[in-house]
Amino acid sequence: MAHLLYIPWFRAEKFEIPGMEFLAIQPFGLLVATGVLVGVFLAERYARMHRWSPQVAASLAMHAVVFGFIGGIVLNTVFYYPERITYFFENLPTFLSDFPNGDWRVLPFTGLSSYGGFIGATTGIFVWKLRTQLPLLPIADAAAFCFPFGWFFGRMGCFVVHDHPGRETDFFLGVANYEIGHPPYVTRHDLGLYEVFWSAGMAALFVFLLKKDRKPGLYVALLPTLYAPIRFFLDYLRVEKAEGGDARYFGLTPGQYASIFFLILGVWALRKVLTEPAQEIPESIRWNPESGEPPPPTPYVKRSKKAA
Repeated sequence: MAHLLYIPWFRAEKFEIPGMEFLAIQPFGLLVATGVLVGVFLAERYARMHRWSPQVAASLAMHAVVFGFIGGIVLNTVFYYPERITYFFENLPTFLSDFPNGDWRVLPFTGLSSYGGFIGATTGIFVWKLRTQLPLLPIADAAAFCFPFGWFFGRMGCFVVHDHPGRETDFFLGVANYEIGHPPYVTRHDLGLYEVFWSAGMAALFVFLLKKDRKPGLYVALLPTLYAPIRFFLDYLRVEKAEGGDARYFGLTPGQYASIFFLILGVWALRKVLTEPAQEIPESIRWNPESGEPPPPTPYVKRSKKAA
């Protein structure tokens, strides 16, 4: 009976808007962009609900998004395709001599790494902290709360283009005739789909906690604590490097090493949230949506110039 329940193979292809044939829309990019917009919108809504400035939440979210994309692109190459860096430097003189008509495929940075994005986003959040000097945990809760909703769309983008093929399986949620490698094609796990389910579950949990009495920073602590173990396990289901899967270092993928790091970070943050006095939202960014007053802007700290 299981074979009757397998998900049929498909791949969402790019499409064109009538009258704008020069602009091809990639399903993956469209869903990722949707996730970013949904995430920023929900971060602002979270701030409104908790009566502090949505402008502050939006500035934090955008720092996380911008640094996250940079980290995702750069660390994808460092973690998974280090040979591209060597290839780039070997071909750099030719590329520069023919610029801008050279072969742009020599550029090493292609694709996105999810954990590279997490590392970049975490860096962006700490940069934001340095620029504003605001307490991190209660404000970063807005970004953590919206993450599963945005991740749902991002991982849906991975699923519809099948970016994360897994091992052969007879699990009923396997994708039949998974087109990777050479025919005959077999039923395989699709790890992007499994993270869609994780995102939906986390979003439901976070909404449930929204009305509960909780300490500031709980969302920040729960996010890596509940994601890292799932991701560590899922990476065991990935196809091997020889079949087009991720590189392994001493038997583990870069994602599994990152999972260990983020689990430790999450447990540390959870202990900090549960045992230490709660950080409070400063009065300078508090805001009553019913007041009719505009929300306070993000209070970036001005760096004083040293006298010559």
